[in-house]
Parts: sequence; structure tokens; C-alpha cells
Amino acid sequence: MAGDALEQQLRTAEAAKEGEYDKRTEHLDAQGNAIFINRLVLEDSPYLLQHAHNPVNWYPWGSEAFEAAEAEDKPVFLSIGYSTCHWCHVMEVESFDNVEVAKVLNEHFISVKMDREQYPDLDEIYMTGVQLMTGQGGWPMSNFLLPDGRPFFGATYFPPPSFLDLLHKVQAAWQTQRGELENSAASIDSAIGKLLVNRSPAVELSDELIARAAQELLDRQDLSFGGIAGAPKFPQEPLLMFLLDYALRERDTRCMAMVVNALRAMAMGGIYDQVGGGFHRYSVDELWLVPHFEKMLYNQSQLSQLYLEAWLLTGDEFFKRVLTQTLNYVLREMQIPGGGFYSATDADSEGVEGTFFVWQRQELVDGLSEDEFALANKVFDITEQGNFEGANILKLQHSLDYLARESAQSDAEFLSRLDALLVKLYELREQREPPIRDDKLIVGWNGAMINALAKAAWHCKEDTWLQAAEKAAAFILQNNLRDDGALYRIALNGTCSIAGQLEDYANLVQCLITLFDVTEKSSYLQQAVDLADQVRVRFYDSDQSALFLSPTEQEGPQLVRSANAGDGATLSPIGSMLDCWQKLAQRCARLDECENEDYTQLITAVLNTQSGAVQEQAISHSSLLRTAQESRQALNYGIAYAGNGLLRVAADSLDAESVLLRFSLQEHWHIAMQTAGNEESERANTKPAFPRVEVAIEDSDWMIDTLTLPSAYERVQLSASEQIDVYSGEFECRVRLQARSQHQLFCGVVHLRLAVQLCTEGRCLLPETLELIAPLHS
Repeated sequence: MAGDALEQQLRTAEAAKEGEYDKRTEHLDAQGNAIFINRLVLEDSPYLLQHAHNPVNWYPWGSEAFEAAEAEDKPVFLSIGYSTCHWCHVMEVESFDNVEVAKVLNEHFISVKMDREQYPDLDEIYMTGVQLMTGQGGWPMSNFLLPDGRPFFGATYFPPPSFLDLLHKVQAAWQTQRGELENSAASIDSAIGKLLVNRSPAVELSDELIARAAQELLDRQDLSFGGIAGAPKFPQEPLLMFLLDYALRERDTRCMAMVVNALRAMAMGGIYDQVGGGFHRYSVDELWLVPHFEKMLYNQSQLSQLYLEAWLLTGDEFFKRVLTQTLNYVLREMQIPGGGFYSATDADSEGVEGTFFVWQRQELVDGLSEDEFALANKVFDITEQGNFEGANILKLQHSLDYLARESAQSDAEFLSRLDALLVKLYELREQREPPIRDDKLIVGWNGAMINALAKAAWHCKEDTWLQAAEKAAAFILQNNLRDDGALYRIALNGTCSIAGQLEDYANLVQCLITLFDVTEKSSYLQQAVDLADQVRVRFYDSDQSALFLSPTEQEGPQLVRSANAGDGATLSPIGSMLDCWQKLAQRCARLDECENEDYTQLITAVLNTQSGAVQEQAISHSSLLRTAQESRQALNYGIAYAGNGLLRVAADSLDAESVLLRFSLQEHWHIAMQTAGNEESERANTKPAFPRVEVAIEDSDWMIDTLTLPSAYERVQLSASEQIDVYSGEFECRVRLQARSQHQLFCGVVHLRLAVQLCTEGRCLLPETLELIAPLHS
């Protein structure tokens, strides 16, 4: 497009988006209009729009930029970041809004700006390259590419003098050492491919391998401050989920203690927003005190699930309190009015990182009553010198139950005073300039958030959370689902864009399954099956038994398609998709057309393909380790299925020692109450092993005191010559428990094993057992 025509197109787009984004540039005319404009003004990413008025002639990621590089014989400078990244902002101001730097970039390079949250698959490829070249990674990421997209050099942040020097050196090398750059690109591209596309032979993912992974994590534990030792300190949710799962399966007190200590330390520290709820992205120190202050939606969803499960297993009300505060924060500050959730909030406000969240002692003295300040000081230890650059990051000095005892109050009385104080602090903080928010909806992150909300709503009996989850799912299905059944990844200001990644499909399928479980609306399950079918078409290669992270339609250069199943800051999409396939197999009889055998075969094939990489780096693949365990023994929190969905069992707590089991059978199916033998059994000469519903205890802390089943039952004709007594439809079973020990490891739940045999007219299925983690507190 000619220069004048392009300029007109960009200025027209700028006018149409007036008020939708901030023009972050120091280059303004006397009327306050941006002097510079580039192609990023056409995009719908808040991060790209932050750079739309840089003097750099930015292109978005796509074919146009690389065709221009080929035509003009220039290298590509690719800068990758995201809207709430502190150091991305720094480099934006120092270099990309710098006319001198822009002049060099515009003359000698084709410059491409990418939002890593739009293209996580491409971000992974280039980050892998940077890590290979420098031994470390991070954002902003600075890559230099051939016109075919292969990197020949890359690193992260550069201050302006170093960056200008680097640009001149790369430009000179492009003119005089082109062959060396091409050789470097070929070598790096090959190394990236070897890392991201696993070709190791299949091995068994044994119990010993999983035990070694758990032990390796225990060996890396920070015994003083909780979590994994070292700094900076990330929540590491995938690892904590693996440890929690392993602790429950193996009754491992060490793994359980590690998770509990980490969760407690984070929730008491500065990484947790003590006033508003929700977690910052990570802590820069080993104490969990000083956070990197941005808040990401994916942290809220994953940590919510962890605190929910920790509360369920331990009965510790502190974990439920953190869960409640975090979910309420998301609904209050990250919920999109039409449905769904924003992706993140920034670390910076008023041009300084953390300003919104920290407190001077004097402003608390001035803003609170004498009694309120005394309580704040007791809880948070407010000092004149502070604990962060002369200010105070709020953190709990002691546990809340200890503080209640010290105040000579009941827990309820103390928490009531504390909550009133937090409301006052929140109101004071709201008078400040808030951090900017990234308003885009990312389907994958929303799916994880919906999943956490729906699970928490069911276990905590909180309708507000379920309503928000259903509203978000409805928004995505209405707006981000294409007519051909595929997904758009991003929604912003009424526009949907970017082909969905595996993360988007897997997390959306997962939350739809959860919504089906808690609402019993079959439409959710049908939509989950339809999207799972799209995954097989768009992400699965049957010849390689490989599940890829990116779709077949890839924007720009056709680079390697990653099949990396390792966990990062979020759970592996491959691990999540395998979990979805397993859950669909367990539920598919609830739909007319659903083949559970296909799902089972897919799980086996992908696990075999990934097993070599898992064995080589077990703790990097904690999601797949959990999947392998789950495929051998499915553990279900509160809801379980038998007969691939013919029977649904839901568990509710009656009190601290009683469980109510609700059974629901599909029409025409029954549970046998007596031994039935007939020629039409599923397997010749096999008689049902269970004469009726059998409930057993799987953990050593409990035993069954009484088991109460309905006295009413039906008699059905199993064959021409035989009748059988059965339960049908819906019925309840009450289980009264008796503690064997005063020191239960998992005092909030009981692990039940249910044995049933399902029958219909003319045949009985093989006896089946299902594992159910039943709550013992409301």
C-alpha cells in the first residue's frame, strides 16, 4: 500500500478507536495529537496499541512483514511482550519511543511487534531460541530473524546505548557476514525443533518414576519460607497440584505438608493482595514478601483451584477464606460486563511499580481511626521505615487464629473486625490511580477461570460464582465460536481474532465438562464433545500420535509446530486435553453419539508419544504425571460416574462424620441388588461380584459406622427366565463414619470406593468400582 493511502487508513482507524486506548507516546503536536502512527493501530491487542504511536514502523505478526523483509532484503527485528509487563514498558519508553533508535530500525530492519498472549505457540518457539542462546529468558524478548522467520540472535531487555550498538552490529553483519547468520539460524532452528517436538521412544510411566518426581520436589523445598527454594519465587501451581494429588493417592504426609506450607506462606505474604484479594504474579524474594505487582487471570484460576482443594482436604477455613477473597476479587475487578474476564492488571501506576498497593505509615494513621490503626498494626506490622523502598507491603505477621487468640476474641469476632478494616483500606486505596488493565478476553485463561468458579460454586454452595461461570461460558460460545466450529482465541471491544490454540480448546472443554457436572445441563457436555472433535481435526496427527499446541492454520512463516507437553506458568494444554478426553470417556453415555473407546485410545497414544520426554524431565511434566495416575485410578472430588455416564454419584456433607450419596441412573438402567447370572452377561460365565451397592473406605483414618440404603426397590425382567431386584432412577445412601484416629491427614474428606453393577433388560455390565473424594464439611 502506498505511503499516503496507508497513512489515511491508519488515521481513519485511529479516529474510530478514539477513547478505546491510551496513546502512549511523548511525540504529540500542539493539539495533543500523536505525531507518529504505525500499523499496530489496526490491531485489537492492548499491548500492540500501546506501541501504535511509536516512531518505529511496526508491523504486527503476519505474512506482510516477512514478505516485506524478503522484498527489501532486510533482517526482521521481532519484539515480544505483553501489556502488563514492567520491563516491556521500560524498553518502550527508552527505545521504541526514541526517534534515534526508530530511525535505525526503520532504515535497516523490518520491525515486528508481537503480543505473547495472542500467540503463545510462537512465543514458546522464540523463547526457546533465546534460552538456547543466552541461558535465560524473559520479556521483553528481542529477536533478530531471517526473512523466513528463523532466529539467528536473540536476548531480552536492552538499555538504549546497548540496543543501538547491537542494531548497528547486526546491520553490519547482515551486509558482510550473511552466511554466518544463516548458519546460526539453521543451527538454532534445528535445536528448537529437537526440544519442542519429542521423538523419544515410548516408555512406561511407572509408579517409581512418579515417586521420584515427588521426592525431587521435596528435595527442592524451601523449609524456611515455603515453596520451591530460591528467588525469584513463582507460585508453581502445576507442581503444587501434582504434589497434592500425589499426597492424596499415597497418603504422603511430606508432600501434603509441602503444599500446605507453600499455600499458607503465599497467602500470608506480600504476593497476596491482603486488601483486595487475588495474587500477584510472583515474588522477587524468597520470603514471598515483595511481589512483581501485576495480576494475571491465570494465577487467580489456578490458585483458586489449589486453595479449594486444600480446604476440602484439610478443612482449614483459612484456605476457604483466601479462595473466597480471590474469586470475589476476580468478579469485582476482572469481570467483563457482558460475560467473561479480563486478562491482567499492570504492576505500574503513576509511572511507578507497586505504587497502588503499598502504604506509608502516616497515610494509615491519617486515614484510619485509632482502633483501626491499632488493628492494622497488630495484623500487618506497619512501620515508619517500611519493608519496601520506604513503604509497607502488607503481609500477615501471624496466623489469623493466633491473632484472634491474642486479641482475646473468638475467630468470628476477630474476622468481623478485620473484614471491616479491609473494607476501609480498600476504600482508601480506591482513591489512588489504579494500574492499567489489559481488557482482552483470552479463551484459554477464561476457560480455566470458569472451571475454578464452577467447582468452587458447587463445593461452597455459592450461586453467584456459578452464575458468573455460566455467563462467561455463554459469552465465549456466542462470540468466540466460529460458524465452522473452531474458536477465536481473543475477544476485545466487540472483535474476535486469532485462531484458537490448544490451550483455548482444552480449557474451554474442561470448564464445559465441569459446568455439566454441577448443573446437569446436557448442552454443556454436547458442546464439550463438539470442541473435542475440533481438537482431533486441528491439533492431532494420527500418523505421529502427536498433539500439537498450535492449529494447522498458522499466521506468518510456517515454523515448527510444538508438541511440548511441559508445564510452564500454566498447566500443559496437552495434559489438560488428555484430562478432558478421560472425563468425556467417563460421561459419554449421557449423550446419544459419543464413543468412549476413541478417547481412551487417544489418551494412550499421546501418553506413549510423550512418555520418553516425561521420563527424561519428570517434574517438568507434572500434568502428564497426574494424567498417567488418573488413567490408572480416577479420583473424583464430589461427583463420579460409572458405566461411562450411565450412573452419576454426587456426595454432600451432612456433618463432620456423615456423607450423603445421591445416585442418578440413566433411563432403563438399574443397579443390581442381588447376584445375577445369565447367558447374556457382558462376559461369558461371569457373575456380578457385588450383590448390591457396596461402599468401602479407602483411607485408614475412617471406618463405616452405618450405611443406610433405601428399602424400596424394583424387580425387572433380566431375561426370559430370570428376574432381578434393582435400584432405579434416583435414590440416596447415607454413610455414617467413625474416626479411627484423632490425627487424620485429610480431615476434610473421606476417600470412598463404591462398587456397583449396572443392568438393563437382557444384560448386565461387568462390576465396576469408582473412587469418590467425599467432603466432610460444608
